[in-house]
Amino acid sequence: MRFINEIFTAPLGEAWTNERLLAAAEEVVDALPAEERENVRNFVRFQLVGERSRRTVVQNLFGLTDFQSRASAYEAGADHALTELAQQIEPVVAGSGVTFDAIVTTTSTGNLMPGLSYRLAQRLGTLVRPESLMIDLANVGCTGSSKALNLVNSLAPNFRHVLVVAVELPTTLINVRTADLDIWQGNCTFGDGAAALWVSNDVESGASALAVEEFRYQQFAEAGLDLIRWGYDEYYGFRLRDHATFESDVKQTVAEALRETQDGWKDEPRWAIHPAGIALLMRLSRELKMPKDAIQPSVAQYRENSNMSSVSILYVLKQIAAATQVGSAVNLLTMGAGFNVIYGRVRRVR
Repeated sequence: MRFINEIFTAPLGEAWTNERLLAAAEEVVDALPAEERENVRNFVRFQLVGERSRRTVVQNLFGLTDFQSRASAYEAGADHALTELAQQIEPVVAGSGVTFDAIVTTTSTGNLMPGLSYRLAQRLGTLVRPESLMIDLANVGCTGSSKALNLVNSLAPNFRHVLVVAVELPTTLINVRTADLDIWQGNCTFGDGAAALWVSNDVESGASALAVEEFRYQQFAEAGLDLIRWGYDEYYGFRLRDHATFESDVKQTVAEALRETQDGWKDEPRWAIHPAGIALLMRLSRELKMPKDAIQPSVAQYRENSNMSSVSILYVLKQIAAATQVGSAVNLLTMGAGFNVIYGRVRRVR
């Protein structure tokens, strides 16, 4: 059995409230063609209703206009994120005598070579041996960290200590030179973040232990291949098949997948749900008849950091795990491009 021994989270960059983002967005919306301007402005105002924040590693949030500026912003932000994580990981692990047998990383918001795993290994020095396995997952969207944890959970027992790392910098993708509403939904929805898990087969490692009990993975490629996808301009961009039906489409697919796993979660309704958005969280909780407070940790995380893609679920899990009694379980739920739904369950054993 595998155990999550530590969860590391690294808030990145500068915080932007909805109010601040709206003021900046309305300025650039004024530069759009007159016939499209009002429609975009009303949509953005709706997307940014309420109190919510996100963080960005980009100094000039609406100033990235070409491939080079976006790629450079991603690389600088990713290196900063890995430095922040390494500074947390090193003092916790160094005194334990542990070295890592593998590093598995995920990101969907940039592309680097050498990848994130090698960059983190360089920062951790002798904590990562020369023969350690390095794997970089890309373009798996919001399910990335769940997929990475599921992969690690299936590794051979000789992989005793593994780092699972998620770095997502979606603000480097922001595009304000368009009137396409799905792109503006992405502009308003996401924030930057990074997180890591120390996973081992030793229950005594780290300050606590979450036993990884179950993972169930369902893919809906036939029906949902283009539900969430990349679009292309001078760089990648967040696109949806239909922004008007997106939330109802996701709710229907996730509910279908979760009904098949309800024996695992119905009696222990503690949930770490990927905070894709408050409206979607509320729809899911009603559809599955979850207790009202089950979605609150994810709602709180969304209001503080918005949707950080694959990083978000690790932030929520860290918060819930700290408040969970020994012997109790936490359910994990992520959904993302493909279309994928991943259900997992961890149990606090120490």
